[in-house]
Amino acid sequence: MKKIIMCMFISSIFLYGSFLEDGTKAYSKGDYKQAALKYKQACEENSADGCFKLGFMYENKQKLKQDFKYAFKLYEKACSLGSARACFKVGVCFDKGGIVEVEKDYIKAETYYKKSCENGFSLACYNLGGMYQYSFNPDKNKKNMISMYKKACEKGATLGCYKLGNIYEDKDKDKEEAIKWYKKGCDKEDTQSCFRLVDIQIKIIAALDFTDFKQVLKEYTKECKLGDMTQCYKLAILYSTGRGVKQSYTEAKKIFRRGCEMGDNASCIEYIMLNDMGF
Repeated sequence: MKKIIMCMFISSIFLYGSFLEDGTKAYSKGDYKQAALKYKQACEENSADGCFKLGFMYENKQKLKQDFKYAFKLYEKACSLGSARACFKVGVCFDKGGIVEVEKDYIKAETYYKKSCENGFSLACYNLGGMYQYSFNPDKNKKNMISMYKKACEKGATLGCYKLGNIYEDKDKDKEEAIKWYKKGCDKEDTQSCFRLVDIQIKIIAALDFTDFKQVLKEYTKECKLGDMTQCYKLAILYSTGRGVKQSYTEAKKIFRRGCEMGDNASCIEYIMLNDMGF
């Protein structure tokens, strides 16, 4: 009996896997009707991807009559089967109002976002952080907000890094923590994070006493030579602003280039800007 059940289970997996593969092939060829048919068959066999992709086609009117309610039901089913993207779609509807008009329900939105976030979908972590920050008991959810933005940043949603930097800079007045998260965002090529990082670093250097510059120059030069790209960036700022050393955009550009080659995106931005200015 166990062997029969196991065989039936394996056959079911094979079937929906085949339907899903056939649907994906048809979709890539632009044969949306055939793709929808195969995705429907996969969904009926409890394929999370099959349900999600069919829902996506109904939502976006791809050779099918647009049907948001049916798409929503398909996303709900896909979510129950483990699709992180589908859980996110449903969460958005309960949070902000998405493809269907449902009563706003932050508790339901939280449940779907959490499920999506835990399954690795970074935008769900970010959206949940935003919900905690602005609409769902903000006073009680500060720790949860920070936690979600951190998860978003770590899972690849650079807006999460930027948000954390912004919170630590503006509300908590913690420059070191702000720099940490802006740098994470900048390293992931988030332009907003890079610009805020640059601005803070320049302001920190500008606030130094003049007597500190020569000592700072020595420290930054030593650390930069040892391969510390953050210190290379700071050293280049000293040369570009003429603090503790004769102002030299040409020298600053060389050091920014070194930092950029080591992987520091803030240095890359400064290098490009100086290069465009003709230095």
